[in-house]
Amino acid sequence: MFSGTLEYCRICVVPNTRPNGQFNEQGICLPCQMAEIDQFEDFDRRLAELQSMIHRTLRRRRHPKWDCIVGVSGGKDSTRQALWVREKLGLDPLLVCVGYPPRQVSANGMSNLSNLEAHGFDITFVGPAPVLSRRLVREAFLRFCNWCKATEMALFAGVPRVAIDKKIPLIFWGENPALSVGDTGTLGQDKWDGNSLVNSNTLAGGDLTWFTEVAGDEKLLRMYQFPTRQEIDDANVQTLFLGPAWRDWSAATNSHFAVAHGLRFRGGDPLRTGDLFGTQMVDEDWTIVNFLLKYYKLGFSRGTEYANELIRAGKITRDEGIVLAETYDEACGDEYIDSFCRYIDLPESAFWQTVHEFTPPTLFDLSGQRPRPRFKVGTGVVA
Repeated sequence: MFSGTLEYCRICVVPNTRPNGQFNEQGICLPCQMAEIDQFEDFDRRLAELQSMIHRTLRRRRHPKWDCIVGVSGGKDSTRQALWVREKLGLDPLLVCVGYPPRQVSANGMSNLSNLEAHGFDITFVGPAPVLSRRLVREAFLRFCNWCKATEMALFAGVPRVAIDKKIPLIFWGENPALSVGDTGTLGQDKWDGNSLVNSNTLAGGDLTWFTEVAGDEKLLRMYQFPTRQEIDDANVQTLFLGPAWRDWSAATNSHFAVAHGLRFRGGDPLRTGDLFGTQMVDEDWTIVNFLLKYYKLGFSRGTEYANELIRAGKITRDEGIVLAETYDEACGDEYIDSFCRYIDLPESAFWQTVHEFTPPTLFDLSGQRPRPRFKVGTGVVA
């Protein structure tokens, strides 16, 4: 739980509460530093660099049918990634979807996966057992106030597991979290090094014996266990980020592209979903709850992320970004909380009790059911 002095990046509105985040001596976060460098970057040279790495990997070993794997949810980013890999890089990818259980996946999510099939891609679906998944979601919420912790483990682990099992030598992820949001654990050997995901806050975060306690049998957890570095090296699997070769990678451009190519977007009021474009994580709706939990634990969430991207692109000022963060960071309609509590069989009173246990009183007033911020976005001033 955060208990230090709240500070903000001098350029954007990200606070120093982000796990693995760092500011330089000038008080500027890593993504803002990289955005400044990218203004002068030769993206044609970067694309050639990526193509050279792909050529070296495939020259050593190729699968008889597929050149690579692209992990997909059917959302805006993975839709654009899949089409870019096929059309820009000239590769034949196998798309791998680590799916949500039936009670969790949305109609939009199913429609968007069908859309990728309609574009002519081969898709492999893998997923954890629904009953175990629900138990892990419940336990992750109660232990960490982060129900996505278990789900994200499966999402990240499933793709390299398929690559190893099918002997496909190349995996593509989208953006490098170190460069896009400041998770310095994933810096890796260079900006392309996707194998560094194992050091991310999600995968490197603490003792995982609770998984076995919930499952009762470690054999049931293979879907949640990211391959060891030794397994990856033995299988000779190379994982690369695509983001560094993409000049116009952003939530807005990816959204426009994906919708133009058949993506079904989320409806509803952004003040209840926090989803400004209606295209973020539309394969299920309880991520809306998890963004709310992130806000209470760290003092920022999805509104801040949108604002930071737009500030770095020079599309809004920092003051405008502050308004965006204050408007949308806490956006989550009660209906999503109610639906989530029913799914994990938890009284809503217990939901809010858990939220209060993980919310830093230095940042929030806990006298009501919903914590209220005591801080001013962008300044660090706490009332």
